[in-house]
Amino acid sequence: MAFGEIFFAALEVAGTISFAISGAMAALEKRVDLFGVIFLGATTALAGGIIRDVLVGKTPPAAFSNYRYMAIAAITAVVVFFIAWLSKEHYEHNVAVVNAVNNVFDAAGLGAFTITGAKVAMSMGYMDNGFFVVFLAMVTGIGGGVLRDLMIGEIPFVLRKRIYAVASILGGIVYYQLVNHQMEDMAAAFIGIGIVFGLRILATIFKWNLPKAYE
Repeated sequence: MAFGEIFFAALEVAGTISFAISGAMAALEKRVDLFGVIFLGATTALAGGIIRDVLVGKTPPAAFSNYRYMAIAAITAVVVFFIAWLSKEHYEHNVAVVNAVNNVFDAAGLGAFTITGAKVAMSMGYMDNGFFVVFLAMVTGIGGGVLRDLMIGEIPFVLRKRIYAVASILGGIVYYQLVNHQMEDMAAAFIGIGIVFGLRILATIFKWNLPKAYE
């Protein structure tokens, strides 16, 4: 396996772990049981990639043809559950810290999956279709979080707060343009991830939101 392939495989794993942590922590806030934590952690980690693969005609999706990703997501969610269970009082009395940690992992997962989504689109022969590349990058990045929020009975985060999908779109555009202008793939990936992650964290710190008709 070439180094570039190893890098993007590692990026998928990093995104899977980050989103599994984010999904599991969101599940814990809703007081669901162990299965619920695993299910929501895995959904957050894998759903975006499943949607991506279906859209490019890659069946079965990687989540079902390579059980590594499912196993990584499930194990990560179990670890989060038992950490919370073993330190229950500390966990419950530090909600602000928990939310901050959750936000960091969510931002990291969004960045990683945005870039892998764009990479898959380009590797499947859609290099000349920039709109589809960026759309697939966004869907891969936000798909799992949207399903997670719907399952726990909330309006999806992406529709209401903190420059979420916009960060993914901008990161996807920058990555696509850099690769299209012959920048080395991994360097472009780091820049794209940095833009997504940086925007998400800055939006959280400075409370940036898109305009709303009603507050």
